[in-house]
Amino acid sequence: MISLKSDQLKSAQCKNELDEFEVLLKKHSEIDEVTLLDFFKSRPQLILLMGRVVGVDAPKKFNDELPLIGKFRADFVVASETMREFAFIEFEDAKDNSIFKKKVNKKTSVHSWASRFEKGYSQVVDWFLHLSVHNKTQSMKSEFGHYEIKYKGALIVGRQSSLSRGDCNERFEQRRSKSLIDSKHIKCYTFDELYEAMADQYTILASF
Repeated sequence: MISLKSDQLKSAQCKNELDEFEVLLKKHSEIDEVTLLDFFKSRPQLILLMGRVVGVDAPKKFNDELPLIGKFRADFVVASETMREFAFIEFEDAKDNSIFKKKVNKKTSVHSWASRFEKGYSQVVDWFLHLSVHNKTQSMKSEFGHYEIKYKGALIVGRQSSLSRGDCNERFEQRRSKSLIDSKHIKCYTFDELYEAMADQYTILASF
């Protein structure tokens, strides 16, 4: 069975880790994937809050670098206490060319999708298709404790500033809002958008 740690969101600790994330983003215009992974791995409150952003309403369980039914690996997994709701999350780097290439394609006059984005997006596609094959099977129950789970997948990649070129922002929005894999959207966030969404969720949680 998938191995998960248990914790819960704690207001003061969550705010401290969220503030550290904001500082990281403001201090560096570009951040490599390993740095981002290590940063989040040492901050469980950020992982849980990220899971809430992606779609787990009451995140209580989490871990990093976990295999999904023996074939693919997710950078982060967040789950509800009952392990019936899951968020599977993929990180790529946060650079100016992570989502679109900087140079305009001379034949089409548009910025081409970057290999880092396509790699991460394809990874989440593979998760969805792999999980759909095993839905309602013994493999699913052995891995997650249930024959059927609710799950969402997310790709976190790039910086918001890189989307200001040409029609990049419009195409990024269309890609994440109109593409369906096994009737599911792949949630895509820049790291700046992730921070903003996490800050919004923290404000909601802190009000209770």
